[in-house]
Amino acid sequence: MSADIAPDGPHAGLVGLCEDIRGALEGWVPGMLGVHVHRSVSGPTEVARLVGAVADAAEITVLPGDGPTARSELHTAAARALAAAGERPGTDVRKELAAVRAGCRRAAVALGLRVPVTF
Repeated sequence: MSADIAPDGPHAGLVGLCEDIRGALEGWVPGMLGVHVHRSVSGPTEVARLVGAVADAAEITVLPGDGPTARSELHTAAARALAAAGERPGTDVRKELAAVRAGCRRAAVALGLRVPVTF
């Protein structure tokens, strides 16, 4: 794998990367933002919907920690998820999803949550 792409989590491939994003959000989003996280996602389009809903909920919720940074990271992640879902020519879907995962992790850290390090 290329060094500029985040390492694989416990799952492999695009579906696995989508599942990593869903799983990470499932750990903190329902309790903090009141957004339901489905048990599974089947691809970039569903990840884009999920991250978009999380970013929208963050806009109307009082957040602990560095709320503005968390909101910014979530909106950037949502935009990257939409780019991955659009599958436009020249878009590296895996790279976009890795960026979404990283943005969601940075948002959690900005909120003061512990984020496990995976290699």
